[in-house]
Amino acid sequence: MLASIFFSKRFRQVTLRRTRISENGVVQQRLSLSDVGLKYLAMEATCREASEEEGFARTAKTSVWWDIENCGVPKGCDGHKIALNIKSALGKMKYCGPLAIYAYGDINQMRSSVQQALSSTGVSLNHVPPGVKDGSDKKILVDMLLWTMENRAPANVMLISGDGDYSYVLHRLRMIGYNVLLVRPESASRFLVAAADRIWLWRSVVAGGSGSEVSKGVNSGLVVESKSSKRFRVHVPCPN
Repeated sequence: MLASIFFSKRFRQVTLRRTRISENGVVQQRLSLSDVGLKYLAMEATCREASEEEGFARTAKTSVWWDIENCGVPKGCDGHKIALNIKSALGKMKYCGPLAIYAYGDINQMRSSVQQALSSTGVSLNHVPPGVKDGSDKKILVDMLLWTMENRAPANVMLISGDGDYSYVLHRLRMIGYNVLLVRPESASRFLVAAADRIWLWRSVVAGGSGSEVSKGVNSGLVVESKSSKRFRVHVPCPN
C-alpha cells in the first residue's frame, strides 16, 4: 500500500493530468501541472518565442557594415561577386529581407575597377582618410547607431570585421532585440565573437562557400552559432 501511494505521488510530479470538459458543446482541456510540467512548458514557451523572433528577423531588414581595413577585397577577387556572395550567404540561412551594404575605409587604396564593381552591385562606399586613428571604426559605429534609430528591432545588423572595438555596441544591440551577425577574418577578437548570434568566415563568404552550419570552433566552415546567444533556440537543419 505504501509503495502504491509513493509511486502515485511520483507519477503526479512528472506527468500532466488531462481532464476533458465540455462547455456549450466545445471540448476544452484542463491541465493539472506539477513543478516539472511547469518547467517544461516554460522551456517550450521560451523556445517558441525565440523561434518567432528568429522568424521575424529573417524577413526583416539587414544592414551590413563592412570594415575594409579588417576584411579587405582579396587579391584577384571579382568585385562584382562580393555583394552577391554576401546576399547568397544570408539567403542560405533564410535571411531574405531587404539588404543594404555599407563599406568603410581608404577607398583610394582600392583599384578603380573594384570600386566600380562594388558600386554597381549596390555597395555604398564611404571613404575614410588615412592617418585618422580608428577612423573607420568610429564612422561605422555612428552610422550603425543612426541606422538602428530609424530601423527598430526586429532587424539584422551584420558586421564584417574582426576588431574588438565593436564588441560593446554589438552586445548592447543584441540585448535590445537586434539579431547580430558577424563576418570575421581568421583572427578576430573573442569579445567580438561572443557578441554575435551567427558567425561567418570572411574568406568563405567571399569564395561563395556553402551554407552548412558547423560546430563552434571549426574554422573551415561558413557559419557557426554563438554559444553565448542569450536566446534558447532549437535548430532544425534546412533541406538543401
